[in-house]
Amino acid sequence: LHLDLDVNFENNTIYGVARHSIEQLKESDSAIFDIKYLDIQKVTVGKEKEKETDYVIGQHDPILGAPLLVAIDSSVQFINIYYKTTDKTEALDWLAPELTEGKKHPFMYSQGQAVLTRSWIPLQDSPSNRITYSANVKVPNEFLAVMSANNPIEKNETGEYHFEMKQPIPSYLIAIAIGNLEYKSLGENCGIYAEPELIEAAAHEFEDLAKMIDAAES
Repeated sequence: LHLDLDVNFENNTIYGVARHSIEQLKESDSAIFDIKYLDIQKVTVGKEKEKETDYVIGQHDPILGAPLLVAIDSSVQFINIYYKTTDKTEALDWLAPELTEGKKHPFMYSQGQAVLTRSWIPLQDSPSNRITYSANVKVPNEFLAVMSANNPIEKNETGEYHFEMKQPIPSYLIAIAIGNLEYKSLGENCGIYAEPELIEAAAHEFEDLAKMIDAAES
């Protein structure tokens, strides 16, 4: 899965494209994805020359959402789902500035467990499924974006960040957080992200993390 995401804090919306690389184990005329409270704008197939394809959204279930059935043929290897989140998206929490420690900037984070990732990404949202993912994320340039992947340790001027998770993980572990964040190293292979006003307290709370990793590895 590759994600192209544009995060808008003015209307608390993610505008995204979920680009799925698929392998057909047997010939099929449709690929089925999970969605919940997503606005699907269009679906295409192909990588460099995309072509729109038909899709159908099935019956909505209050817990599971709905199936998104995409028309394919045996040659399809890439499916691109253009979408945006809505005010009903359950996996995303948008905090107003007054709910943060700094009181100046908004903050957003995700919580996908157990089957809520489908409410901010159209994907096959089964906990038994394991996938790799990458993402290009555009945020306001005063913010830092982090994901459950390789992460930057400081802001850049463009507000554009790239992430890669090369280990297959369940879909509920795809996570994102965006805000006025700083990074503080806790050792060679671990660190903490927090608001500047909380960074020292957070580092103190997790000061034994490096020791825990050493113990787990040994």
